[in-house]
Amino acid sequence: MDRPGDLAYAALRRLVREERFHPGECLGSERALAERLGVGRAVLRQALDRLEDEGVVRRALGRAGGVFAHDGRLERHLNTTLGVPEMVRAQGLRVTTRVLSATLGVALPDEVRNLRLPGDEPVVRVVRLRLVEGVSWSLDTSVLPSRRYPGLLRRDLTGSLYALLSTEYGLELDRADETVEAVPATAEQAGVLDVPVGAALLEIRRTAFGVDGAAVEYAHDFFRADRTRVHLSKLGTNWKRTVRRSRDEPAGS
Repeated sequence: MDRPGDLAYAALRRLVREERFHPGECLGSERALAERLGVGRAVLRQALDRLEDEGVVRRALGRAGGVFAHDGRLERHLNTTLGVPEMVRAQGLRVTTRVLSATLGVALPDEVRNLRLPGDEPVVRVVRLRLVEGVSWSLDTSVLPSRRYPGLLRRDLTGSLYALLSTEYGLELDRADETVEAVPATAEQAGVLDVPVGAALLEIRRTAFGVDGAAVEYAHDFFRADRTRVHLSKLGTNWKRTVRRSRDEPAGS
């Protein structure tokens, strides 16, 4: 006789297949799935444990949590002010960061253009390797105007850069503009990310802006394509800017 856990496992696999859940889609909460299958939470969790080990689903906690269809890739959200560590943790996974270099130097031409800098203004350049569950995910370079973040090189740069800039420098982000391109890994990138030379990477260039309209970071990142899915949510308007403008406008205007 089939055990309840085996039946729940088979039912969940059938649910994912027959209802055509795509990777990243939420199947529902544990409570909702247990009710739908007519099993207890303990039985459901046994089935989910097996499916998670097989890479069919992943579980995430919190307000945006639940059980999600999975294919082993991580979601990289675009045009968001959410930092990479927050993105990963929201997917129920563990992220670690290795700082490869952190230096003060002269801005390169594309950095000058994107940060709208005077040509002679120095920048802080931070290069970091992100690992998720101990496996490489991305090679990130963040370039920031040094005058805006004095003493940044003395800070701990292994966490969320945006959280650090918000806490220590009062930065309030407004938006981020990003572009994505598929490129082959160079020998240097392949060595850092532990992938073959020529492996597919997603090259993402990002300029982040503060609420004052100033460019506050220019980033040039490379994500492993075999571990990454790109997700974009587009809102009809920037709600923060709309609220701010309506608050600042005189009554009746």
